[in-house]
Amino acid sequence: MAKMVTVNLFDVDWTPQTCQKLSDTLDEFDKLALDQRWRGDIRLEQVVKIPAGLYPNMPAVYHLDFVKKREVGPGKLGNAVPVSGIQMRVDEDFGEETAALYVPSKKWLLILHNHSGIGPTRMAEYFNAVDPGSARNFAYSVNPKLDPTVVARLGGLKNITSVEITATVDALEASQSTVGTALALATKPAHAQRVSITLGANTGKKKLNFLSSQSVKSMINKLRAQDDDVSVLRVKGEDPTTGKKDQVINLLEHKIKRRFGANELKVVDHRYTINSRWDMLDRALLGWI
Repeated sequence: MAKMVTVNLFDVDWTPQTCQKLSDTLDEFDKLALDQRWRGDIRLEQVVKIPAGLYPNMPAVYHLDFVKKREVGPGKLGNAVPVSGIQMRVDEDFGEETAALYVPSKKWLLILHNHSGIGPTRMAEYFNAVDPGSARNFAYSVNPKLDPTVVARLGGLKNITSVEITATVDALEASQSTVGTALALATKPAHAQRVSITLGANTGKKKLNFLSSQSVKSMINKLRAQDDDVSVLRVKGEDPTTGKKDQVINLLEHKIKRRFGANELKVVDHRYTINSRWDMLDRALLGWI
């Protein structure tokens, strides 16, 4: 089977009272020299604003390319010789790239998935750190865009009877929700890296109790943004307005995404070219607007 790559669609949210428009923040990063763009091990390598009309039916967008520093990487392999190291200067490291596209008119962020790159949560953290050490404390959030019918079903699910989760301990802690952080705290002493758990409101055949809807939905909304670090996220409950019981919503199955063949990306010097990655994001966007 041919290798596939995925473009995922996300909503960017912020409070106007505390955050400026993300497009303004991207403009700020663009004005910084490369060595001033590091935030931890991440750098926004390229910011290219594409004016409206350059592509048919496409509003003004930002092409973005992030790089994540990797101190340990692969070796160089020859057909008839042993694998060997790749020589670099003292100030050089491997860099994992992640291409993204931001649409200001819709507050959409498209990300071309790279398992070794960075995901939406770390991108939001990066945007928030545009001006470290200043009084400006931004709070952008990036959340997977769901099928609208699923969003409506989740909103109507007032009586939640169970939640099934498989996630990394780091994702649970990063959720900053009461339940998620408690689970992380409880499992860290065992040096667990990943947790699979079902939260149930009832025992046996008794079906009169419900989980705290507010606490559960707060955790779910945070975990939805963790992307690669959450592999199972199912909610079960009933909607009292419709009388439907035992509804199961698999939140990960309903994220809006598009898949492409990896062979559609061009390879030069053993790397996927940035233009071919941006072109794939453009084509995904054209299919959604």
